[in-house]
Amino acid sequence: METMTSRERMISVMRGELPDRVPFFPTIYTDYACAACGHAFEDAIVNPAFGAQCMLGAARRNRTDAVRFRLGPGTAWYAEKAVVACDGRLLQIDRKTGVREGRFDVEGGGAFHPEEPPAPCDTLAAVRALPVPSAAEYLQRGCLQDAQPCIQAARRDGLFTVAMCSGQTINFMVAQLGDTATALMYLIDNPALARELIAKAVAITLEQTKAFIQTGVDCVYIGDSYASASVISPDIYEQFCAPAYREMAREIHRQGVFCYKHCCGNYNPLLERLPQIGIDAMDGIDPTSGMSVLETKRRIGAHLTLMGGISCLTLLKGTPDEVYAEARQCVLAGKPGGRYALGSACAVPRHTPPANLDAARQAAVDHGQYAQNA
Repeated sequence: METMTSRERMISVMRGELPDRVPFFPTIYTDYACAACGHAFEDAIVNPAFGAQCMLGAARRNRTDAVRFRLGPGTAWYAEKAVVACDGRLLQIDRKTGVREGRFDVEGGGAFHPEEPPAPCDTLAAVRALPVPSAAEYLQRGCLQDAQPCIQAARRDGLFTVAMCSGQTINFMVAQLGDTATALMYLIDNPALARELIAKAVAITLEQTKAFIQTGVDCVYIGDSYASASVISPDIYEQFCAPAYREMAREIHRQGVFCYKHCCGNYNPLLERLPQIGIDAMDGIDPTSGMSVLETKRRIGAHLTLMGGISCLTLLKGTPDEVYAEARQCVLAGKPGGRYALGSACAVPRHTPPANLDAARQAAVDHGQYAQNA
C-alpha cells in the first residue's frame, strides 16, 4: 500500500531514506511528452508553452513520481518571432521583417539552427565577452512564464518538480565552438580556453537555477551528454568536468534544493568519482553501454541515489511484458537499502508506446514495496 505522495517518495529517496516503494521517474523530454498527450512535437516548437503543458500531461498520463521543466524563450520571442512550416521544415520568421532566421531540428531534439551561425567563440576575449544574464533578468524576460504555472500545478498534484539546467561543460563548448571534434580537441590543445568556456557555462547555468528555484522547484538537473567515458577519459573528466559539477552541486544545495546529474553512455570508469562531486543522485545507467543497476549499486549505491536502468531500446521496441521483466530486474537490483528510483537509461524515445511506460511503473509498484511499509 502506498503511504506517500510522489513528492514525499522522491524526497525520501534523495535523502537516502526508505520510501514506501521505489519511485518511478523516467527521463521524459518534450518530444515524447507531446506524443503521450496525443500531439506532435512540432506543436511545442510552434508554441513552447504547450511543451511545458505536455510535460505535466505526460507525467499525469504515465503516473510518474517526478516531472521536469525547461526555460522558455521569453515574452519578447512570442511577440517578435513566428514558427512556420515550409517544405517539410519548421522555420523561425521575424514577424516584423518577414526574414527567415533559421530552422528547428524536429527529428532531433528541436534545437534551433540559425541561417547565419555566429562565429566560433575561440578566443579568451570572446569567451569573456559572453553575457551572463542574472536570475532576475530571466524572470523579467518571462523565460519562466511557460513553466511556472505547470510547476505550481505539479506541486498541487503532489509531484516532485525538477528544473532542467544542463550544459555545464562539453555541451556548452560544442555550442560555442560550433563543432564537436573541435571542442573535444580543445581539451587537449587549448586547455586554458576550455576552462574559460566551462567557467562561463557554470556562471550562466547557476543563474538559471536561481531563477528556477524562485518558482518552487524541488531539484535541479545538471550534466552534459558528452561527459562520459564513452567520449572522454577519466583524467579529462577529473580535470575539466568534475570541478564544474562540484561547483554547481555546492551552489544548488546552498539554495536549499536537491541536485542530480544525468550521465549518458558508459560511466563505469567514472563511478567512484561521482559521490565526490556532491550530487544527490546519478541518472542514467544505460545497459546498452555496458552498465547495470546491480553493478552500479554495488559500487556506489551506499553513497549516492541511483536513477534509471531500463534500456531505451526495450522501451521503444519491446512488448509490455518485456519492459516489465527488465524493469522488475532493475527494481530488485536497486531496491535494497533504498536510494534507487526506477527510470529510463536516457531520454524516453519519442515513439515509445505509453503502455510500455505503464508496464515499467507497474514493476515498481509490484516489486518496489519496502517491508516496513507493507
